[in-house]
Amino acid sequence: NLFWRVGSDSWVRCSTRHGHIKQIVVFKGRVFGMDSDRRIFKVHLTPQISIQELPVIESSMISKRNLSNAWLVACGDMLLLVGCRGSIVVSGVTFEVFRLDLSFEPALWFKVEKLEHWAIFISTDKRSQALSCMNPEIWGGRSNCIYCYNHESERWIALELGKPLQGDVFIFMGCDGKVQPMWVVPSMLSLCR
Repeated sequence: NLFWRVGSDSWVRCSTRHGHIKQIVVFKGRVFGMDSDRRIFKVHLTPQISIQELPVIESSMISKRNLSNAWLVACGDMLLLVGCRGSIVVSGVTFEVFRLDLSFEPALWFKVEKLEHWAIFISTDKRSQALSCMNPEIWGGRSNCIYCYNHESERWIALELGKPLQGDVFIFMGCDGKVQPMWVVPSMLSLCR
């Protein structure tokens, strides 16, 4: 993991003892990361860059065996893990969402049954950051849905949380040949306070 400070002439390398952080999100003014084994980390940018593993009770619900694809996403006042089974989204597949409750020590994952007035956008490239959107009805979208881009039809598909995908759809979740950067800039953190 490489970090760059504004005004610096060089990059700083900082990694966990388990390997690299695969996803980063800004949540409530703090930076969180997740590695390929679903461990959660706090990334401290000041006074010096450091990565600290967050104690979280392990849950079979979010294991790679249960959810082969997972995205960490900040959604209002919730830090969520969105996942699906398999590397292919086809008819019958459902998405599951879990909320990390940081009020417990160690933190706990709880299953989310409904996203209420939120929608979440995920990419078919697992390295891209997921995004959340409040009140998607304003622009013609639907709440309580996971949106996924279908390259074949060149359109977004809305999958309602907890309901299986209907129709003749095939979406491959993988990695293309391009690196997907995630930039965390100071203005992102100042807006979250």
